[in-house]
Amino acid sequence: MKEASKAGGDRMILEDLYRGKYAPIESMAVHNDHDKLTQLQEEILAALPEDKKTLVDATQDAFLEMVMDEGEAAFAEGVRLGVRLMAEVYGLR
Repeated sequence: MKEASKAGGDRMILEDLYRGKYAPIESMAVHNDHDKLTQLQEEILAALPEDKKTLVDATQDAFLEMVMDEGEAAFAEGVRLGVRLMAEVYGLR
């Protein structure tokens, strides 16, 4: 039982997710936030002495890693919740 997916024609959404062809986050409106963050970072870097600018990069790298880990965990929990919900709806639990 295959359904047409948004990203991959006649493949199942799960296959598209696995192959990286469907990224739900791309549909989220985060572009304005990104532009604001970039502007703020440029202002901070301009105000810092040269020897302190690496702290901004290190902070940004650590923050990005944390956000990616949280996103991965939230995605996994969402899938688990969806599976449990389907099992409950179909009386498998």
